[in-house]
Amino acid sequence: MKKQNSIFLLAAITALLFACSKRQAEELKPAAPTGPTAVTTANVTYTNFAGALFQTKCNSCHGPNGALKSVWLFNGLASIKNDTRVANAVLVTKTMPKGGSLTANERELLQAWVDKGMPE
Repeated sequence: MKKQNSIFLLAAITALLFACSKRQAEELKPAAPTGPTAVTTANVTYTNFAGALFQTKCNSCHGPNGALKSVWLFNGLASIKNDTRVANAVLVTKTMPKGGSLTANERELLQAWVDKGMPE
């Protein structure tokens, strides 16, 4: 019985480790400007940067079909604003995203967005 439990536990851990997409490791390019304005720490919003970042880096594991949706379910801006664990895991402890990382520019823009009160 202990051997079966050990095998099951090992299989579950392995499945969780490989459940996340390698796409998370891709660097997110800020949205193409619709005019002469590029995304900066001064004008960053959910619409022009943060939404795409969460969609690209988090959705494969924490989206509706993700293996970790029971831990935290990404379903738009409200799911981020209503859960302080998200900013903490990404910006403070840097434990997320698993299997990928944020570039210095992505982290800087995300921090600016959080500091500005997470504007839409």
